[in-house]
Amino acid sequence: MASREGPRAEGSDGTDFQHRERVASHYETSASYKLRLRYVIYLHLLLVALMMLRLFPGFCLLFNMQPPSVLQKLDMPPAQMWEFVWLMTGIASFFGLLSLRRNRAFLVQQYLIGTVVFGLGPVFCGILSMMDDLLEYWDTRETNATFFGFPAVLLWNMFLVIALQVHAFGLWFAWTLIGAWKSHGLTKKQQ
Repeated sequence: MASREGPRAEGSDGTDFQHRERVASHYETSASYKLRLRYVIYLHLLLVALMMLRLFPGFCLLFNMQPPSVLQKLDMPPAQMWEFVWLMTGIASFFGLLSLRRNRAFLVQQYLIGTVVFGLGPVFCGILSMMDDLLEYWDTRETNATFFGFPAVLLWNMFLVIALQVHAFGLWFAWTLIGAWKSHGLTKKQQ
């Protein structure tokens, strides 16, 4: 064996690196995509927190409570059903976070299913429900609902586009992780 100070091992010119052990590709894929999925899930949970803040007056009305006066002054548009359904993706995100620690493919599958059903479905419903308002704003540059001086329809569509991107990246990373984890199981069975 060669050392930093000493000579190279006899009979070796340094080109015998082909036989050395390397990290299997599915381990490298797993490590990198776990980190990426974790970041996407944290970003998604931030979006869930924003949506919960937005829906807090709706929850107060649902439970016959008086919303705080600060939230009443914001004059937000009324909550729609797709927003409440979209909040369920927070549960799917927790499944995704739990799966990363021990490579649990079943929990990642639950994350995938929850994101498709409770994430993509309501996002597309929200986009379709606001399409008329967006087109009307595009033509006239006038809106009946504003939030902090900005047209609410633009803010909601920006939120929906960001949520759509977060869901798409999360689905891609989770699908890649499942493939990496399943390929590891296949190589074990073949040996």
